[in-house]
Amino acid sequence: MADIHADLPELFDLDCGDFADDLSFYESLARRSEGPVLELGVGTGRVAIPLARAGWEVWGIDLSEAMLARARYKTGQALVLPREGRLHLLPGDMRDFELGRRFDLIFAGLGTFHHLLTPDDQRSCLRCVRRHLAPGGLFVCDLRPLLFSAWERGASVPLLHDWTRVLPSTGETVAKLRSVRADPARQVQHETHIYDRLLADGTVRRVVATVDLRFTTRYEMEGLLREAGLELDQVYGDFDLSPYDDASEYLITVARRSPSGRRRRSPKEST
Repeated sequence: MADIHADLPELFDLDCGDFADDLSFYESLARRSEGPVLELGVGTGRVAIPLARAGWEVWGIDLSEAMLARARYKTGQALVLPREGRLHLLPGDMRDFELGRRFDLIFAGLGTFHHLLTPDDQRSCLRCVRRHLAPGGLFVCDLRPLLFSAWERGASVPLLHDWTRVLPSTGETVAKLRSVRADPARQVQHETHIYDRLLADGTVRRVVATVDLRFTTRYEMEGLLREAGLELDQVYGDFDLSPYDDASEYLITVARRSPSGRRRRSPKEST
């Protein structure tokens, strides 16, 4: 079995790197802010690099050094490079980070928030978010409720073929397979991603990655935001700003730190 730390960032880009439905959405939010932008779970820089090229100062944190290395490589290969000092890619845990500055916009895109597997992890993340937001700053969280549609079909989904694509760097063919096992009691979905890479000598290099994701409903998310002292501003069902409903592919919450910077106390705290 291959070393997933070496292979996974490039395979992640093959899987998700061309997704661009959200780029104009985040660019429009960045235009509403004057200060720097922070991305949680920056990965290989799919969103951060275009934002930095467009002129914003962008910070990104990620647990994976391999993903960050891939992002730095892509930055150097970009046709239009970000100006020096515009892009800061740092190792960091979104449950517990301290960057020593505040941001006008913080976002967790591409379902990143699903990787927080317990309510305590989610609360810790949102406390860090609030602490790093400038007064009036926005936090955007993009959730993917349809990722969890397997629950409607039972407790598990057998190994299914997701896609077959060509790796641009080598011309090799890669097939992705995926299986899903649901744990409804914990609201966690266990996924196994298998990437079979057909090498030039005819052998297959297999990379296996396990991914655990937590399902969070709209009203759970709204409650978590309130508990963290963030004020809900908008809820969308897509990046075209359409309203959220049960059939929406996305659950996008936009919350704000109060302009005064003061945290509103909950009714429990007031008693």
